[in-house]
Amino acid sequence: MALDGDETDDFIRHVSLKIVFLKISNIDTIKEEYSADIFLSARWREPALDRTNKETKKINWESYFDPKLNIQNNIGELKQTTWRELQTEAGGETYVMERRRIKGMFFEKLELQDFPFDIQDLSILITSESPPTDVELMEFTSSISHVNVDSFVDQQEWGLYDFVVGEQRLTPNEYSSVKYKRPGFVFRCCAVRRVGYFTWNIMLVIAMISSLSFAAFSVDRELPQRRLQLSFTLILTMVTFKFVASQSVPKLSYLTYLDRYILLSMSFLFLVCGWHAVVALYKSDDATAGLMDYYAFITFVVVYLFGQLTFLTIVWTKFVLKKRQKERMEEEYQKKLESMPTWDRPQKRKRKHKHFMSINPFT
Repeated sequence: MALDGDETDDFIRHVSLKIVFLKISNIDTIKEEYSADIFLSARWREPALDRTNKETKKINWESYFDPKLNIQNNIGELKQTTWRELQTEAGGETYVMERRRIKGMFFEKLELQDFPFDIQDLSILITSESPPTDVELMEFTSSISHVNVDSFVDQQEWGLYDFVVGEQRLTPNEYSSVKYKRPGFVFRCCAVRRVGYFTWNIMLVIAMISSLSFAAFSVDRELPQRRLQLSFTLILTMVTFKFVASQSVPKLSYLTYLDRYILLSMSFLFLVCGWHAVVALYKSDDATAGLMDYYAFITFVVVYLFGQLTFLTIVWTKFVLKKRQKERMEEEYQKKLESMPTWDRPQKRKRKHKHFMSINPFT
């Protein structure tokens, strides 16, 4: 009986894939890459080897079908070891099992609109040099891919979810016409950024700097040069933090949450500076100007508090919703894992099931 959808017909070969993320490290946000040690298994039907008594070492693999699998999103040369073995089912049907141990750097286009409150997929894209009419890549049905969360290296900066998802994909062939596609399959695991560093060292400091703009109102409005001097100093300090924050992400054509927070804070300081310049146009003995200055102070305080609470509410709500979505995916993966045969389950982890839910992203 054929397993894993590996049935062979006259037109197409079905190749089942499974991946194990043995170790993930060095997730680089700026270069958009990460390092991984993975174990890849590929299985396909080979009728020509049915009921063969040949030893694996004596088989000339060049005489038989080869799916010609490649890793598409690697960076530089990969260190890999490849070997093959035969698996014979009870009915005499023979399958070829190709196993690879792969180490290297992999490219990952990060979605940084939510930075630093972002959750990123870490993927491995596997393609075949054969056309889709000859080869179809699919996921194992009798076995399950997984990630070793206990060997995750970047635990100070990221938290790693305990699930792997797979998806079929057609990829363009760079060496042929644009109409020609190659079969592909992508495996994804998921990591969430720990936002503690950016929250306490950048966002909190920026909030404190912008709140110091209220101190300028304690200076007599008859001395606008003193008020403007204090406000301009705060703006220059904010610009410095903007450059520091820009070094944490690649050059993007869109704004991240951190960019928006800094720009909104700078805009607030700009409005405060503008008010200090405008109020200086009124005469010093004008009681109306003094009353306007008082109401302006109250207005700026309300606007500042409302803006801070609104921003934090929007960001935190979206972050929690995405986090819960990933947690549901993790729960579904664990249910699927429990349905697997006992002999095929990954080794039990210390942090089983909802292990990630106990991780505080702000630590």
